[in-house]
Amino acid sequence: MDSQGLLREIRNGETKTLELKEFLPAKSEKYVKTLVAFANSSGGKLVVGVRDGGREVVGVENAASVADSIANALSDSCEPLLTPRIRIDNLEGRDVVVVEIQPSSATPYRLKGKAPSAGVYVRAGATTRLADETALRELELRGASQYYDEQPCLEEPFDEGLAQALCDEMNRRRKDAGRGNEVTPRNLENWGLVRHMDGRPVPTRALLLLTSNPFPFSRIQCAQFKGTDRVVFLDRRDYGGPLHEQIDAAESFVLRNIRLGARIEGLYREDYYELPRTAIREAIVNAVVHRDLQASSCVQVALYDDRLEVTSPGALYGGLTLDDALQGVTRLRNPRIAEALMQMDLFENWGTGLRRIREACADAGLPEPEFREFDSMFRVNIFRPRLEMPRARCEDEGRSVAHGKGLVSLEVFHQLSDNEKAAVRIAVDKGKVTSSMLAENAGVTRQTAAKTLRTLANDNVLEWHGRNKTDPFQYYVVNPRL
Repeated sequence: MDSQGLLREIRNGETKTLELKEFLPAKSEKYVKTLVAFANSSGGKLVVGVRDGGREVVGVENAASVADSIANALSDSCEPLLTPRIRIDNLEGRDVVVVEIQPSSATPYRLKGKAPSAGVYVRAGATTRLADETALRELELRGASQYYDEQPCLEEPFDEGLAQALCDEMNRRRKDAGRGNEVTPRNLENWGLVRHMDGRPVPTRALLLLTSNPFPFSRIQCAQFKGTDRVVFLDRRDYGGPLHEQIDAAESFVLRNIRLGARIEGLYREDYYELPRTAIREAIVNAVVHRDLQASSCVQVALYDDRLEVTSPGALYGGLTLDDALQGVTRLRNPRIAEALMQMDLFENWGTGLRRIREACADAGLPEPEFREFDSMFRVNIFRPRLEMPRARCEDEGRSVAHGKGLVSLEVFHQLSDNEKAAVRIAVDKGKVTSSMLAENAGVTRQTAAKTLRTLANDNVLEWHGRNKTDPFQYYVVNPRL
């Protein structure tokens, strides 16, 4: 980076990868722990000779001596040995010392003479802090070139039936996606989901997470809130079980609680959600794939009046920065889970997730989504459009109908169950809905379909037509008096 580039970086203030010091502290530990944190996190720069408060370049005297002091302090008090790039730059006519640390796989780096729990530091935002137990375990795995999700679970028996059920689910999804090559239990071994130890198959954590999932924090918590903060719940659900089922359930939760509209394109009516499904699904899948499975917290999907917020435990992994991620660089924290979800056509291991979210929002005319890393968490905010919905004849707030040939938009839509929504879609699209039409579309029995339609009629969402209750030609339409 040239001097002007460094100066621009300084003007933006301290970040996860930049620390500013007006002068070199007399006690070396005060700055060495920051350099250790850079090595354990995403790398970074320590610039000596800049006043952080005003981001003013004040320079240092005897810059060469300061650089030597830093090199000696690192050699004396850090293990494994750090090999930084130390240079002297001239900014605005003043000398500053720049210490640049690259992220490394030889983690954890620590201060010598300290207990393991007291000498390992990480970077969180613009602060340096001691690594907690979870971060320390992850650094140890990273240093050993291992991953949490690939570790064998000797205490759990290998369940051949569950393994085959996972293969069946993969094959179903692959068929829906038009992919060939049937998945067998041997593939699960090849993908590192099953290990062989002492001549017997042993499940990995990834296999358990994709089947029985006994881990208490490997869940997705979903909630809809009134307003723009976490005060009043309107709806809340917790989803456990296999990870792919959690993803499906969380996506359905969001779709159930956002507005569905319709527009006429030529002779056809097109349904559309206020938030693009691609962005919703990518945000949820990325949160599950990249989460820190050792953290004692769950993936959270929160819907507010102004945004969808998806939060994943764990900062960006393996020295990745937010700029890297937005440019398409990827480093997998859970490669076995990623492989399995990729085989189900749920995930693409190309670093395209954040870009796809941005593109989907742009195509839908939504504001730029927000990506944030904070307190060992990663969050995606997708902002909802501000819609002025027409008031219904009944003048109820939040309930609206726009009638036309095949065009209906209902604010009450998000209050319905999945089967009820399917019934309304058919009624709008086809002009009517029958129990046989709903049964075929939603994959339910005729009895369940008939009960769903009667419920909608009782709630005045649909209107019944027929000579009598036994009329084989009876059908339902959207209630024109809504």
